[in-house]
This record gives sequence, structure tokens and C-alpha cells, in this order.
Amino acid sequence: MRVPSVSSNRVRVEPQQERSTRRLASFLDAAADLFVESGFEATTMTAIAERVGASIGTLYHYFPDKAAIASALVNQYANEIEEHWKPLIANTSTLTHQDFASQFIECITEFVHRRPAYLALLSAPTRFRRDPSTRRALRIAIANAFRARNPALSEEKSLLVANVALQIVKGMTNLYTQVTPKEKPQVTAEFKNVLTLYLGSVLP
Repeated sequence: MRVPSVSSNRVRVEPQQERSTRRLASFLDAAADLFVESGFEATTMTAIAERVGASIGTLYHYFPDKAAIASALVNQYANEIEEHWKPLIANTSTLTHQDFASQFIECITEFVHRRPAYLALLSAPTRFRRDPSTRRALRIAIANAFRARNPALSEEKSLLVANVALQIVKGMTNLYTQVTPKEKPQVTAEFKNVLTLYLGSVLP
């Protein structure tokens, strides 16, 4: 059975004033809390509006449905992860591949503890995808950092390495959603080893 996907941030009306921006943020925060507490499937638009203390009509003014809210959150979280990664990516050439792999994984584990709704949305039946152009921009930034570390890498090879590194991180986050809190440190350690071994083969 194919998993349905939502590919973009579908805010109906972009806020033009500070008050509207705060209201939109409050809806996203309320939805994130409910996705963690009740799960994506059980959360309703009515519950989100009630959590904020707003009318359901006001919520629908911004979002057509809860999938659009989830998509907006996924895009927001992806952008926050990139910002979290930027200093690390900028210092790639000065780090050993072991240190880079460890910090790369730790950035994600720190983030999911701060934003638990990210894991809740990863485990939802609906798959939420971010904009392809911004996803590619992240891969290019990582690829360029790897080329700075190892100039012998071609542009094509460095992009492939970046893609593989991100897929390893994606695999870790997927498994992270399925294990108990006690098992999470072990999962993190194992994926650090995997990423270290892989990067060691391409970033001497």
C-alpha cells in the first residue's frame, strides 16, 4: 500500500501583521503539542482551535486541513535543523570524520528532544515532504563542505556522499521513533559508528 504524501507548506493566507504572525505561530505550536499528545490521526482541527482559544473559522482561514498544518511544521523543523547544522558544516574541513559524524548525529538527537512533534510526524501514516529545491540546497551545502575537506572528490561524488550521509541520518530518525527511551542512546551510538565508517572511506 502506497503511503500518501504532502509535499508543501500550504498556508492559505500569509500573515501580514505581527498579530497575525503570532496567531499563526500559536496554531502551529498547539498542533505540535497535540500531535505529540494524541498522534496525528487523532488530532482534529477543532482540537487545535480549542487549544489556542480561537474559532475554527480562524484556523481554516490559515489552513485547509490538519495535513497542511503538519506540512508547515515539517518545513519549519527542516529549516531549524539546517540552521542547527550550519556551524558544523562550515567547520567540516577542520574536523576529523569521527567528530563530524558524531556531531552530525547529535544535532538531530538534540533537535528531536527539543521538538518532539518532529518524531510524531515522522511516524504518522501520511508522509510529509518539504520543498525539493530547499532539500537540494542542503545537499549541495554538505557536498561542498565534503569537497573542501577532500578536494579529490568530484562534484557528482561529493553530492552522492552528502545524499548517503543524510539517508543514514534519516534511517536513524526512523528507527528512533520505534524504540523505547532506554534504547535510544544505543541507536544513536550505532548510527554514529555507521556514519563514521562511511565518511572514513571517502574523507581521508
